[in-house]
Amino acid sequence: MNGQAQSLDIRHLISEQVAEVFKTMLSLQLVPLPNQPMPHFGERLTGSVGFGGESVAGAVYLHMSTGLAKHLASAMLGLSPEELSENESNDVVGEIANMLTGQLKSCLCDAGVSCAVSTPTIIRGASYEIEHMPEVRRELLLFKCAASVMAVEIHIKFN
Repeated sequence: MNGQAQSLDIRHLISEQVAEVFKTMLSLQLVPLPNQPMPHFGERLTGSVGFGGESVAGAVYLHMSTGLAKHLASAMLGLSPEELSENESNDVVGEIANMLTGQLKSCLCDAGVSCAVSTPTIIRGASYEIEHMPEVRRELLLFKCAASVMAVEIHIKFN
């Protein structure tokens, strides 16, 4: 197991990647909200992509309100919010989670820890929590985007 991978600054890496994806793909600026607890979203959408290999396993979760998801889908697809279906919002949130996880995978591989990523999955609802096991490292990053708050949650375990 390569110690270089365990010493990666995952918070910084994901924070930079989130800002870049939102700027490039959506023409949106994000404002980091450091040291904040997970917000209560009400009805929300979570995009999740897992990753794993011989010496690492984990997942990236992208949490946001359904209203923000619709706004992002509108920005990415060039459609008005009224023209969008739930499926299009799901696809955009899943694709953003996939891009973030792909960047994390690339950095892990560069550090000598090969892994693969899963296909994106979507969770939609008003009352759920993503729990992690005690031995799993959890990073939570919050951002203000288009007058809403969104969260990026990373769970990672090195074997």
